[in-house]
Amino acid sequence: GPGNQFALFGAVGAAWLFHKEKVLQEHLPFLSFGKLRGSCGTSGNDQIGDYQFLNTYASSGYHYQNTNGLMPLRLYNPDFGWETNRKLEAALELGFLQDRIIFTGAWYQNRSSSQLVGIPLPGTTGLYSIESNLDAEVQNSGFEFTLRSVNIEKPNFNWATNFNISIARNKLLSFPGLETSSYKNDYIIGQPITIRKLFHSKGVNPQTGIYEFEDVNGDGEITYADDRQTPCNLSPQYYGGLQNQFTYKGWQLDFLFQFVKQLNFNFASTQGYAGTFRNQPQEIVKSWSQPKDTAPYQIYTSGTNQKAMQASEYFAQSDAAVSDASYIRLKNISLSYDLPSQWFKIMHCRISLQAQNLLTITSYKGADPEFKDAGYLPPLRIIAAGFQFTF
Repeated sequence: GPGNQFALFGAVGAAWLFHKEKVLQEHLPFLSFGKLRGSCGTSGNDQIGDYQFLNTYASSGYHYQNTNGLMPLRLYNPDFGWETNRKLEAALELGFLQDRIIFTGAWYQNRSSSQLVGIPLPGTTGLYSIESNLDAEVQNSGFEFTLRSVNIEKPNFNWATNFNISIARNKLLSFPGLETSSYKNDYIIGQPITIRKLFHSKGVNPQTGIYEFEDVNGDGEITYADDRQTPCNLSPQYYGGLQNQFTYKGWQLDFLFQFVKQLNFNFASTQGYAGTFRNQPQEIVKSWSQPKDTAPYQIYTSGTNQKAMQASEYFAQSDAAVSDASYIRLKNISLSYDLPSQWFKIMHCRISLQAQNLLTITSYKGADPEFKDAGYLPPLRIIAAGFQFTF
């Protein structure tokens, strides 16, 4: 807006190549590289388009006295300005045995404030939102580690390994007026912004066969506003990959394993109530059938038992519908062979066989642990063979 078009940002960084220190060269001859670095600074974000603070209009598509009408698209807000990010980073880089082993470890912390978002508005205003600075502060921090090693290096055979792992965390540090804002049911101060508020499941009542949930405010009723208060963080705890490359004469083999430690919604979040004429997962056969049964799933209903239908809806948005979705996946594998050059005088030929998503190791009860929403096709298993000619 007017008066907020400009902002001042800056950063400073420093590094120390300590492997060049004489005392380390004498006592740690296997250390071929060592670097300690750090930086801090601020940056801004204004990626919301031009003139977003102005009133804007568009044709309504309706005619009045042979003239097209106009309708408002955006409200005037002269007070919002740049989003601000404050960043800190520290890292250690090490090389051993003439850099045959390279390790990097980094820590970072980013704090974002005055986020440029659309603040929801009541429907009586005629608009969905107004562009503004959100008066909240979010922190993203974590660690990142990489390790690369040349395990074997021979004239006809080579083996190299790359490993990486990331541990990322975020937290809502402050949000003045959160309890009276439209974000009340989405965020909790001190918790990650990726949480989902869920009902706390107490299992199936052995007498009625209906799901039961914690009555948080003790009013004798289960409601979305007052009892869906159990936070569940669906962001990965850590994730990474392991890659290996082998070469032997004209042959080359590469493969990459991807791993993720996380929680995810399972099949219970999309199954609906059991008893209707449609496909159901086989776990539903463990449903409650008679008094005193101890079962993980409630009574069947064809749609006439209103209590069971309502409980099924709550169950889909409870912590019982969330389970461990950690997995290890063979993401890519490739085998290639370069034909001897004497076979072809005027060109180079490579034969290759590649595959994706060949293997997934997981205990997840659902379609695929990588996707958190229904309606998406899981990663396809792809196998491809090819010839490459280079003239």
